[in-house]
Amino acid sequence: MTEEAELFEQALKKGVHACVERYLSTRSDLAGKVVVDLACGDGRTTALLQALGARVLAFDLFPESCKLKDPPQFADVQQPLPISSGSVDMVVLQEVIEHLPNQLLTLQEICRILKPGGELLLTTPSRSSLEGRLSYLCFESEHLRATPWGGVSSGVWGDQGDGRKYYGHLWLIGIQQLNALSSIAGFRSLEVLRSDVSKSSVVLFCFFYPLILLISLRALYRDLRHQEKGGALYREKWTQWRLNVHPRHLVNRHLIALLRK
Repeated sequence: MTEEAELFEQALKKGVHACVERYLSTRSDLAGKVVVDLACGDGRTTALLQALGARVLAFDLFPESCKLKDPPQFADVQQPLPISSGSVDMVVLQEVIEHLPNQLLTLQEICRILKPGGELLLTTPSRSSLEGRLSYLCFESEHLRATPWGGVSSGVWGDQGDGRKYYGHLWLIGIQQLNALSSIAGFRSLEVLRSDVSKSSVVLFCFFYPLILLISLRALYRDLRHQEKGGALYREKWTQWRLNVHPRHLVNRHLIALLRK
């Protein structure tokens, strides 16, 4: 492990970062690959990727907040990225998309810079878990223990008076919306990876899964009964149904997705 990776060893053992570290550590094919760490923050994932042998290009809206010896470059993910088209093997975008009012633009830019077959590793709070769904039903909030994000609580984050700013979790996204936006942006597939399990979602799963399964099947049947079997819309609806009823997606604490171009 490099000196910089050791600096973040404890940080990588907590929350969604632990899930990302677990997954990336299984990737023996990253050595020599060009990986872009977008909105890299303090640099913990950049250090991990470097330790795995990747050639990492780190970018952030506030590069001065990074703890790495080599500071990242400036980039605003809501603007065209300063990266050549088709030049990158992988992009990492952690806990960012829920802050973005124009999520499609960011996904399109990431797809542009990726090589054919390139991958986007994306994480965001899961609105598709059963806890997330119940939270939205009860108070349109992110967690059962919290009220919704608002104009004051979300407000403008990180505004230092120089035009660099971002917002709170005003644009939480679920699996279905991410699947649709990624397809429009040019990605050909989406795979949801394993994350930590939400205990609340597991309890809810025991009670509500049969109901979710039956209602989802009924909706699928109504949409497909007049569609040509094997057509594009037919395949899309089956994909939506599988995403909606997959037990992993319903109990995952975090939404961790691998999008392939």
